[in-house]
Amino acid sequence: MSQKIAIIGSGFSALSAACYLAKKGQNVTIYEKNATIGGRARQLKKEGFTFDMGPSWYWMPDVFERFFNDFGKKTNDYYELVKLSPAYRVYYGINDFIAIADNLPEIVQTFEEIEKGSGKKLEQFMAKAKSNYDIAIKDLVYRPGISPLELVTVETAKKVGQFFSTISKDVKKEFTNQRLVQILEFPVLFLGAKPSNTPSFYSFMNYADFGLGTWHPKTGMFDVVKAIEKLALELGVQFQFNANVNKIVVENGTAVGLIVNNSRIEADVVLSGADYHHSETLLDPNNRMYSEKYWNSRVFAPSSLLFYVGFDRKLENISHHILFFDVDFDQHARDIYDEPKWPDEPLFYANFPSITDSTAAPEGMESGFFFSSIGTRN
Repeated sequence: MSQKIAIIGSGFSALSAACYLAKKGQNVTIYEKNATIGGRARQLKKEGFTFDMGPSWYWMPDVFERFFNDFGKKTNDYYELVKLSPAYRVYYGINDFIAIADNLPEIVQTFEEIEKGSGKKLEQFMAKAKSNYDIAIKDLVYRPGISPLELVTVETAKKVGQFFSTISKDVKKEFTNQRLVQILEFPVLFLGAKPSNTPSFYSFMNYADFGLGTWHPKTGMFDVVKAIEKLALELGVQFQFNANVNKIVVENGTAVGLIVNNSRIEADVVLSGADYHHSETLLDPNNRMYSEKYWNSRVFAPSSLLFYVGFDRKLENISHHILFFDVDFDQHARDIYDEPKWPDEPLFYANFPSITDSTAAPEGMESGFFFSSIGTRN
């Protein structure tokens, strides 16, 4: 029997959930407070420039492929991918950088040129990282998340020792050159934690980086959002924009609808794709799982400062993705995670999509996206 399902938000999680529910024959409507789709992955267009406002790294292409395969589709039914070469550059000063190639053999060669003997060590490190990736990304992340016991498998039992060491310890045990250490530590920052606090098992992020490469949808990351939206529409999902959800209506302990733009919408099931904390504020206090006192005691993942910049000329000596490690990497991490504050000398990342995508900027110009992490919030 078809149920009426109301979904809050139109980010990746909400869009993908809507597709799976619609595939099962449910009557699904997404309520998005903004005028456009995508949540944090929205797109900004201004004066001929186009900016992806959220994610800018396309890693783990197999995960996206698996999603579309679940609906008898392929990613290239909706968008085209370009593998970036180089994947990215890491700058340490003016004209002082390391370019990360688009394939592991060349990266191994780069490591060997910087630190003798490190090439072989990198191959061994990556073999372990691939094994972890095959367990974590191809299996564990697809389990329902009902019980921690889902993480206990024959494969994870063999890896138990990796949960008692850290990425930082493992990397520094094998590599002495500080630049190579930083390059190997950086991928786990995407998880919102310090390498020194992240279990070794999470080296699967290094395989996502060096093993699978860095890709870019031909006309930007928003191509992925539009692709899932198109799939959702094909499956019968309905969208309501400029639809601000004021409240989740609960009766007798069960969510029965939403108050949207101050009007009541009936639903058999309510699903929120918004942040957990924000979702709870839409409930009356007696229906919340956690109190505000609880949330105020939590340490949230780092936030960020973002700049979207249109340049009136083409830039020299840049690549699509650039990491700037020209200040103290460890001090930046301490400022964010240990004593949360705006770093005095922050590391930052720059993304120039117009290097790859001519539609991102007017002819003869460049579009740039600048990002730096800021301290976590208690």
